[in-house]
Amino acid sequence: MKTDLGYLPPDLGYLPRLQSREEFVDYLEGFVPKTEAELEEAKPARKLIKTYMLETASQNHITPDLVSLFPERINLHRLDDTLYRVEDTNHDGKVVGLLEELDDRHPVIYTTMKADESNKWAREVVDKNPWLDRLWLSSPILFELWNHVQRTTPPDRYVRLGFDHEAHYETSSNIGELDRDSEDTTDNEEEDEVQGLIERRRSKVTVTERLIILKEKLDHFLDLYDPLHSLVQLQVPSGGRGGHLFYYDGHVTNRSDSFLEHRAALKLILKFYRNITEHAENQLWVNTTKTDNDAYYMYGSPVTIQFSNPLSSATFDRFVDLGLKRRTSRFRIGGYITRHGPTKIHMAAIDRHLWQPLLLELTSKQLLVVLPHGTCGNTIHRLVTNVQRSLDPKVNVWLGSEPYKSVIATSMKAVA
Repeated sequence: MKTDLGYLPPDLGYLPRLQSREEFVDYLEGFVPKTEAELEEAKPARKLIKTYMLETASQNHITPDLVSLFPERINLHRLDDTLYRVEDTNHDGKVVGLLEELDDRHPVIYTTMKADESNKWAREVVDKNPWLDRLWLSSPILFELWNHVQRTTPPDRYVRLGFDHEAHYETSSNIGELDRDSEDTTDNEEEDEVQGLIERRRSKVTVTERLIILKEKLDHFLDLYDPLHSLVQLQVPSGGRGGHLFYYDGHVTNRSDSFLEHRAALKLILKFYRNITEHAENQLWVNTTKTDNDAYYMYGSPVTIQFSNPLSSATFDRFVDLGLKRRTSRFRIGGYITRHGPTKIHMAAIDRHLWQPLLLELTSKQLLVVLPHGTCGNTIHRLVTNVQRSLDPKVNVWLGSEPYKSVIATSMKAVA
């Protein structure tokens, strides 16, 4: 469309500056009349809602109040006890979304901005913020959610599953200094060719099919092809049309007819996720206590991520250099590394979420992680998620002596 001033700027999808929860719920549910422009262009009154589920810290960790967790450019305007209007000075003070404390550990951000804009905004505000982290829905968590969908959804409904594994740390003589490990890596083939990057082994599959067919076929596919163990996307069917599309990094797209149903689905997932995380913290945190005879007793357990096949020396080295040493790594940790052999290191690490310490031992066969008391259990989900996406899709994980999958299954039974 053109005006006297030329082309109109793109509609980025900002929210209106409303004053109450009721007004925003009505707007997000679509209970508002269409504007004249929307009528002329046949635009829907209701825009697609993107949600970002976040992690702050456990109750054992002292954090600033919610308003202080965000950078100065972000203005939070309280609408009621748990809901805030979010404005950003980098966006001319426009309303970029809503922030809601669905529980005291996991705020969520709702936005109707276009996906490329909202994803960029989340990277800027969350990924560089030590007080915040994303929810990391690891493949075992998403597979358990898939099991829940099978139990609760009519068999003729369509379900969407997305799988993604890129052998990011496998070596090639053509990969040079331009290679990187941040979440800002591009899928643009032309740009990769210009930069001299080469194709890397990658499996990216999205399947939308009736639940009854997926239920029959999926286990067979998993046995045939290991990369399908890296589940990164699941659309949970809604009570009406569409559903709620959950991604591995805590991003959710509401493709249902109802914002309120979307919010209820988020609350279920957050309760499920919190159960897993707090169980992990209770099981794993290493601490000491003094006995009656002035001796000290140490308790806690390590996390073990066992690879399906030993890493080659070259892959091991690339993982250390790009995954553990690099500041922009998707693993979001840093620290001091000590070599103990060609394929063995110890790392005195710092998690860039809350700047809490952890200890790592990496060999060609496994990654062993020790969490001192107070380190966020969300770290484990982030490690498992990104190991499966970029290093080995078919790992086995234990929290102490408990299989990670068993802890997840028990946590789902407690909430579903």
